Amino acid sequence: MAAYAAVTSLMRTMHLLSQSSLDLQEGNKEHLESLYDKVGSLLEFLDNPDNELMKDLQKKVKDLANEVEDEVESQVVRIMEKDEHIQTEANERLRKILEQAIEDIESVKGELSKPRNKNNNLLAGNCLLDGPTSPRSPVSTLENDMVGHINEQANMRCQLTRHSSQLEVISIAGMGGIGKSTFAKKMFSDPSIVGFFDVRRWITVSKDYSLRKMLISLLQDTIGVNEELDKKPDDELADCLQKSLKGRRYLIVVDDIWSIEAWEDIRQWFPKNNNGSRILLTTRNTEVARDASSPKNLFPMRFLDPEESWNLFCQRAFGKSYCPAEFENVGKVIVGNCNGLPLMISVTAGSLSSEKMLRKWHEVARSVSSLVNLDDYQRCSGVLALSYNHLPSHLKACFLYFGVFKKASEISVENLIRLWMAEGLCNLRGIGELEKQASSLLHDLIDRSLIVICKHSLDGKIKTCRIHDLLHDLCLRESVSENLLYVSNPPTNVPQHHRWVSFHQEPRQVFCYLPFPAYAKTRSLHFLAVKPYRSEFELGLDRFKLLRVLDLLGSGVWHLPNGLSNLVFLRYLRAEFISGYLPIYKLQNLQYLSFRNVYKYKPVDLYLPNGTWKMSQLRHIDSAIFYLCSPPKVSGNKYRVLENLQSVHGLRPDCCTKEMFEGIKKVKKLGICGESKHFDESPNCLDNLIFLPELEALRISLYHRSRSDFRHRHPVPCVSSFPPNLKKLTLQGTRLLSSPLTVISELPELEVLKLKAIKLSGNELEETDWEVSEKGFPKLKFLLIEKKGLKNWTAADDSFPCLERVIIKNCPSLQEIPGGFADSMTLQRIELWGCTSSLVTFATNIQEEQESFGNNILKVYAYDRIREV
Repeated sequence: MAAYAAVTSLMRTMHLLSQSSLDLQEGNKEHLESLYDKVGSLLEFLDNPDNELMKDLQKKVKDLANEVEDEVESQVVRIMEKDEHIQTEANERLRKILEQAIEDIESVKGELSKPRNKNNNLLAGNCLLDGPTSPRSPVSTLENDMVGHINEQANMRCQLTRHSSQLEVISIAGMGGIGKSTFAKKMFSDPSIVGFFDVRRWITVSKDYSLRKMLISLLQDTIGVNEELDKKPDDELADCLQKSLKGRRYLIVVDDIWSIEAWEDIRQWFPKNNNGSRILLTTRNTEVARDASSPKNLFPMRFLDPEESWNLFCQRAFGKSYCPAEFENVGKVIVGNCNGLPLMISVTAGSLSSEKMLRKWHEVARSVSSLVNLDDYQRCSGVLALSYNHLPSHLKACFLYFGVFKKASEISVENLIRLWMAEGLCNLRGIGELEKQASSLLHDLIDRSLIVICKHSLDGKIKTCRIHDLLHDLCLRESVSENLLYVSNPPTNVPQHHRWVSFHQEPRQVFCYLPFPAYAKTRSLHFLAVKPYRSEFELGLDRFKLLRVLDLLGSGVWHLPNGLSNLVFLRYLRAEFISGYLPIYKLQNLQYLSFRNVYKYKPVDLYLPNGTWKMSQLRHIDSAIFYLCSPPKVSGNKYRVLENLQSVHGLRPDCCTKEMFEGIKKVKKLGICGESKHFDESPNCLDNLIFLPELEALRISLYHRSRSDFRHRHPVPCVSSFPPNLKKLTLQGTRLLSSPLTVISELPELEVLKLKAIKLSGNELEETDWEVSEKGFPKLKFLLIEKKGLKNWTAADDSFPCLERVIIKNCPSLQEIPGGFADSMTLQRIELWGCTSSLVTFATNIQEEQESFGNNILKVYAYDRIREV
C-alpha cells in the first residue's frame, strides 16, 4: 500500500512541477514529464495485494519514490531562492536527480515484471464467473439497515414507549462490532418512537470525550444555534439543558460510553420528568451498563444466529436476500467462521462484493477459518486485517488515511476528499476530474462496508461519514507499521520519518518534544484537539519545509504562524483566525484555502492579497466573509482566470463585479456573504451572476441583520441575471417579498431550494403569507423552509410537479401546508421540526389520503413538536 501511495504522490508532484512557472533549466521539464510516465507505468504492477513475492519489491518502490520526491522538492526550494548561483546549482542537481530516478525506475520495473509474469501463469487456470451469477455491483445505494434482532426490536419498542412514566435508562451492552450503535439507530429512527417523543437527541461519548462539546451539541439541537452558549461555563450549560428538557418527553441516545465516571458526569444533565422520558445507552463495558441501567437490568446484545448471519452476508455481498449458486457453499463457510459478529460479516462480504473469481472466495474462506480458535476480539481484528489485505492498493492508502482523524469522529466527506487530493492519493493524468475520482474511491470503501454513512445532504449526497473503532485501530496499526502515520496522543517525541502527523491533544505540550532540526519527510500536520482553547506557542514551521497539508483548526493558534508563507509546497491550509490581511501569495501550489473566524456568530472581514490571482492551482476558497480585489488584465479586455477554481464561499457583495466573475468563471459553487451595508453599497451586485455560466449552487447569506435592515430589501437578482444552469439555491438571513419568490420559481433548472432563517413579508408580528405563483416550481425536488415568520402557505395543485422531499423547521405559526400535496405522485417525505401538532395532524392526513389511493410512498416525520397553548 505504502508503495502505491508513494508512487501516486510522486506522480502528482511531477505533474504540478511540470505545469508550474518555475525557472527550470532547459530539459528539466522534459525529464519531469518522462519520469511521470515511467513512474505511472509501475502502478499496474503494484495493485496486486495477494502476491507475497512482491513485498520486498514494493518496499523498494516505496523507498525509491519517497526518496526521489524528497530530493526533487528540496532542490525546487533552492531554485526558488533569489540567489542566481544557488538557482543554477539547484537546477543542475535536479537534472542529475531526475536522470538517475528515470534509470532506477526502469531497473525496478524490470524486477517487478518477473514475479508478475509468474503469478499470471498461476492465475491462468482459474474460472472467472461473469453474467448474472457474479457478485453484485456497488451497493452504496443500499440502506444501512438492521438485519435480524426482530424480537429484540419489538421488546425495545415496548420498553421505550409503553412502560413506566418514570425516567428509565436502558443500557445496550456488547463487544465492539456486535451492532449496538446500529440497533440504537434503528430504534432512534423508528416511526413509532419518533412520534412518541417530543425531543430526540444523540450524543457520541467515546473514550476521549469533551463534556462541554456534548453539552453545546445537545443545546444547539434543542434550542438552536446561540452565540451566548460559547460564553457560558459548563455548569450553566448543564442548567440550560435541564430547563430546555423540563416538561418534555425526551429520548437521549448516549452512544459508545466507556466508563462509569463518564456516565456520572452526564446523567445529572437530564431531568426526571414523570412523562415517560428515556435514555438509551450503548457500551462495551458491562459494568458501566449495570451501573447505568435503571430500573431494569441491562440489554445484552447477542450475536446473530446462522439465518440472520446469512441474510446479512447476502445483503452486503450481493445487494439481495439470496446468493448465486456458484458462491453459496464457500459463502456459508465464510459466514460460519464469522461467528455471528455483524461487523466481521459486513466487512468480509463487502470485500467480496466485487470479486468475481471463485478462487478468491476460497482463499478468503481458508484465511477466516485459520482464526477460529482465537478470542472474539482477536478473531474480529484478524478478519478485518484480512479484508484490508484484500483491498486494491489504490484503496488501501485512502482507507488508512482515516487514522489521521480522532476515533469515533464524524468526518466531513467534502473535507476528506480535499485532503486525499492534497496528499496525492488520487491517481489521475490531469486534474479536471479529481473530485469525481476521489468521490468514487470513497464509495468503493462504503460498498465494502469499511466506512459508514452518517448524514446525507438534502439532495441525497453523502455529507458525513465515520469509521468503526475496530477499523480505526486497524488503520493505526497498519499506517504506523509502514511509517505513514504518527498520532501524538498523549504527547511524546515526534519521530522524523512519518509522512502524516496528527495531534489529538493540545499541541502546546507536543511542540516541546520536537527533537530534530528538520522533518523533511513529513508532508501533513493535523491539529485535532478536543477542547477549544487559545494558544500563543510557536509552531516551528521552519522545520517542516516540504509540508503539503496544514490543518490548524484545532491548534488554538489565532494568528498566522511564522514561516507559513515559506511552505511553498502547501496544497491544503485550514485555520481559524480573528481578522486581517493574509500573506499567502507565495503559496503557488495551494489547492484548498479555508479560514474560519474565531467569532463565528459575528464574522469579521478577511482580506486576500492581490497575489491570489497568481495561485493557479486553487480549487476551493472557504471563509465566513472575505474581500478580494478584481483580477488584473492580461491583454486587452481579458482578465486573469483561476481556471481550476471549483467553489468559493464567503465572497463579499462588493466583490461581486463583472470583472470578478470573469476571473472565477469556472466556479460551480458560490457563497456570497455580507452585512446589510455591503449589499447597500453594491445594490446591483447580484445581477452580475450571469457571468458565471457554469454555476450550479448559489448561497446568499446576510449577517448582522437588525429588524429594520431588510424591511424593503431582498438580495435576489432579477431572473435574467441568474446563471442558466443553477440547480441549488440557499437564501439565509434575507427578507423576501413575494416578487423575489416569483423570480426564483422561474429558474428552469432549480432542483433544491433552501429558505433558511428568513422572514417573508408581512405585518409587525411577522405572521406572513406565501402564495406560490401560478408558474410554480417546475423542476424543484427538495424544499426547506426554516424560521418563525410563515403563517399561511398556499399553492395550486400542480405548483410542485417534481417535489420529492419537504422540510419545515421552526415555523410555529404555520398550521397547514398546500393541500395539493395529497395528489402528488412524486412526494416521498415530509419532515416537520419544531412545528405545531395541528400542522403534524394536517400533514399526516395528507399521508393517509395518499394511502387511501394505494400510494404508500409518502411518509411524514415529526420531530420536537410544539405543545400548543
